[in-house]
Amino acid sequence: MKNLRFCLFQAILLAAALFCAIPSQAALTSPEERLAGMVDSARIMNTVERMCGDDFAGRRAGSPEHYLVADYLTREMESIGLSADPVLGGMKQPLTMRYSLVESPDQIKARISYTAGGKKQNRTFAYRDYNGRGGLSVSSKVVFVGYGISDPSSGYNDYAGLDITGKTVLWLPGRPAGVKLGISPSGAQKMLTAYQHGAVACLILRRAGIKDAWGTNVGFAGAIADFPYIGVDERIADELMSASGLRPSRIKNGVKVKSGVAGVSIHLAVTPVCDPVRKTYNIIGHIPGSDSALKDEVVLVGAHYDHLGRLKSGGILRGADDNASGSAVVLEAARSIMQSGLPPRRTIVFALWTGEEGGLIGSNYFAGNPPFPLKNIVSNIELDMVGTGTPGVFGSTGAAAYPRHFTHIAQSASDLGLILKRDSLNGASDHLAFTRKNVPSSLIYAEGKHPYYHTVKDTPETLKPEMLESAAKLAAL
Repeated sequence: MKNLRFCLFQAILLAAALFCAIPSQAALTSPEERLAGMVDSARIMNTVERMCGDDFAGRRAGSPEHYLVADYLTREMESIGLSADPVLGGMKQPLTMRYSLVESPDQIKARISYTAGGKKQNRTFAYRDYNGRGGLSVSSKVVFVGYGISDPSSGYNDYAGLDITGKTVLWLPGRPAGVKLGISPSGAQKMLTAYQHGAVACLILRRAGIKDAWGTNVGFAGAIADFPYIGVDERIADELMSASGLRPSRIKNGVKVKSGVAGVSIHLAVTPVCDPVRKTYNIIGHIPGSDSALKDEVVLVGAHYDHLGRLKSGGILRGADDNASGSAVVLEAARSIMQSGLPPRRTIVFALWTGEEGGLIGSNYFAGNPPFPLKNIVSNIELDMVGTGTPGVFGSTGAAAYPRHFTHIAQSASDLGLILKRDSLNGASDHLAFTRKNVPSSLIYAEGKHPYYHTVKDTPETLKPEMLESAAKLAAL
């Protein structure tokens, strides 16, 4: 066990340990102790404080202040001694994004057009919580996916045998009766599942008489850019499936159903209220691998550096925990490895993503336009909101989908005396851009409460330096 982990340490302890056994606590090796000892919590806090400064004004992707923080982070990577990507020709990966110019939530609407029963239909939906920009236009086939659940732990999978890449999925609310699931079948979880299976949009049946604040036909907030999540009433659901004869309105709650039934083709558009080509940047730095046989294999360590900018009142949403904490930890892990003098055998790529708050924009762009083949990435760790919560306790996604990859992370956590909980988060972050491409990936986050999430109170003084230090050691081992 220890020999495997030492080899893995040289590539940030990720790739070779894909073959590890279940973790049990062991002492760190001398090189690992040396590396962990390089981590400096005060230095991490200094980076967090700098990223949360007034001059960066909340780091909203595409804003003038965003360009300033991108320059700062580039200089930091250069000062650490990281190498620029040879394909990019520098540490900045440029891309464009649709920058929101929305002044009122009522400006955003969605329209679904289709033909059912020989008649053209145009349905308009209020989309007050759309992910900020609009301007989406997509045509696709609708596929019914039952309850929209995929749960490896129980073996229940509405997506089994289906290829829904490029399609819009329609699912029923709730869950099948009599099935003990290992995950929460929430709408957010179902949305993430559809995204990871390659869907372009998702629709949820909202039954007549539903009693909540939203009603039936409505667009819901989605955490992923360009990925609509819309509630439709029974009439529309039946029309969308009319070509197959399936009537979702007649399916009783909890009844097991067959998924994979094809419906009509639709065109879905969301009102554009944006600058369609605002420039933004990912920041990428390398430590080249030292082993000629392994240097083409890549271990990716990433975090998003953007946040939400200013409120209309002028208050700054500084985003200390979300996610100056993760960005500072990535830089500290890189700095510690460089200072240790212990060259990794595999290439390590440190990435700071833009536009996560706008819907995983930067990480999705990188995954779609990688400067090296994605198949070279043997493991990916993304860090998000690691600065507050329960000291010594972290969560990780990817345990069910990538068990060997997760086993390594759990072993490293155990050897550091940390607790790592598996698959306890339903939220979206940059790891999804890579799991969608079948890259072994995990999101690392701090377990416990994050009381100042997306508020002006998310400031550096609310963070716990010991949490940041633990996260940096876990990232660096």
